[in-house]
Amino acid sequence: MNPLRHTLAALVFLALAWGKSYSLEQVEQDVYFLPSGLVRVVDVRTWRFSGTFREVFLEIDPRRGGQVRFEEARALDGGPPIQYAVEGNRISLTAGPPDRSGNLPVLAENQSRTFQISYTLSNEIAVAADAALFDRQVLEPEHAAVGTYLLRLHAPKPVPGLFRVFIFTGRGRIGTLEFDPARQVATVQLAPVSQNEFVRARVILEAGAFNFRTLNAPRLEQWLQETEEETQSFRERSRQLIDGRPTPTWAWALAVGPLVLPVVLFGLFLRAYARFGREPRTEEVGRYYREPPEEIPPGLVPYVMTQTDPGQRMLGRMIAATLLDWARRGSVELIQHENRGLFAWFGGSETHFRLVSPPEQANPLESEVWHLLRTAAGPDGVLKPSELKLFFRQRPSLLASLSRRPRAVYEAIYGPLLDPRSGKVAAQWGGWLVGLGFLCFLLALITGPHLLEAWNGALWVGVLMLNGVLGGLGLLALGFLAFGSLARWMPDKLLNAKRWQAYRNFLADFSQMERAPAEHFKIWDYHFVYAAALGVAERYLRNLRQVAQQRPEMVALPRWIPGSNLGQVNTAMASSEVLQQISRMTGGLEQIARNLEGLERALRPSSGGSGGGFGGSSGGGSSGGGGSSGAR
Repeated sequence: MNPLRHTLAALVFLALAWGKSYSLEQVEQDVYFLPSGLVRVVDVRTWRFSGTFREVFLEIDPRRGGQVRFEEARALDGGPPIQYAVEGNRISLTAGPPDRSGNLPVLAENQSRTFQISYTLSNEIAVAADAALFDRQVLEPEHAAVGTYLLRLHAPKPVPGLFRVFIFTGRGRIGTLEFDPARQVATVQLAPVSQNEFVRARVILEAGAFNFRTLNAPRLEQWLQETEEETQSFRERSRQLIDGRPTPTWAWALAVGPLVLPVVLFGLFLRAYARFGREPRTEEVGRYYREPPEEIPPGLVPYVMTQTDPGQRMLGRMIAATLLDWARRGSVELIQHENRGLFAWFGGSETHFRLVSPPEQANPLESEVWHLLRTAAGPDGVLKPSELKLFFRQRPSLLASLSRRPRAVYEAIYGPLLDPRSGKVAAQWGGWLVGLGFLCFLLALITGPHLLEAWNGALWVGVLMLNGVLGGLGLLALGFLAFGSLARWMPDKLLNAKRWQAYRNFLADFSQMERAPAEHFKIWDYHFVYAAALGVAERYLRNLRQVAQQRPEMVALPRWIPGSNLGQVNTAMASSEVLQQISRMTGGLEQIARNLEGLERALRPSSGGSGGGFGGSSGGGSSGGGGSSGAR
């Protein structure tokens, strides 16, 4: 499993296990070496439960050829009595038998409980002519984190001669080792012990303490030499811990590396920006521009005003502007429909669209949209806003694919919007920087804890982890910046984008509208369609109505708009009649614009001698046994 998948799996596990955890506050083990060679263990554990648990278990792996025999298990905390069941080398502690549904009763819930488990092991002690050896992982390699660990090793009888104890742990911990005055009990104490960190005891005793032999030859010197070799590396490590382990120069260089890397790459990024990302110079464009900068279908306008493709956010506006453009060109008929509502409430009017004939000289996008709208309209050829919303709601993938079409169609016909070279550089820089950012995070979160253990919490490792997180954030921010800032416009398309914005300002500003030439008002419906594409349709109509109140004779009455029955204002008509006609016409268009805005919103995307000592880290290869424990 790669690191990313490993991290994701861990996050999923944590999410599922949220609010339920356990630990071992204390583990106290008494290990009795019997003269017969059996080893009896009395294991007392205090569990701290967070959440609801129904079972505690302990599994013992004896030496090859040996056996484990569980004797008893009981609660020592004064709580409810427990039951235990033995299956092979595993003992399970519960509060009682399962119910009819197979569910066990609650053993513990947000509390501490203490249990004692007693068992006997065979074939764990080797007795030679001159010494006896016990070598076993007394604390199993699979267990919860332990707050305090206490181990008492009991010899069969007082042994003033040979009684040596060596302790190895999975992470080279240092604890205490004491012998009682009678030299029969050795006491080992460790605090804490990490999750899944084994504790291995290697004990050498006098052979006379046992009444049997497994080897007739002497083995004491061999066992002592093996132990010396295993503890040599630990003694050096302990001396470094006591004297203070010096931090090599390369460690600090490594620690600051994750912060230096973004700084260096930022300098290179600035060079790349100066070469590929700086926008081209264009002629000055004022705040207002009175004509569409280029003759393109209105539905394409929302997709040519920004460097990044707006995608589905502008899909509703594209369809709305396209429908109005088709109505102006005669391919669509606008039908006013009155909704009666419920008991005369919640009523109102809405516009339906009769699809009369396919538009002439349609570009590929218009042909595709016509086909989709014709399918949504049904047999009668009349498209209702509710039908269109339902059609796309049932086909979310169609919305996503259609939203990618306008920009692609525009570039195929009118040329690329962005400089292809800068786009390629932006993709390369952005991809590399984002990838490096995630790599820094993974190294800090996955490798960092292992380095902390290996260097016993050295300061430089903590600095490395912190810098890895900060450097990762910096690289991610720089990567996303590269995606947007290294891409640049083609000069002519940048000029057009500025003009489209200025044209939008003109349509929305009444002070500019009233100074517009008469030709503007003769084809104001043409400008209205573009106003819809630019999102200022209602503001444009309000401006038009105010101009009409001042100079009604300038405003034409297009036949395709509901509320209009004349193509040109008759000079013989009374001024009040003309204004009423214009008011009805613009009011109908405002209602249509509001309906289409609702369509736009509907199509937008939804918004882890006696003595001994402590040995160093050991793989436990020469130790016997092992096992696991846990709760659920």
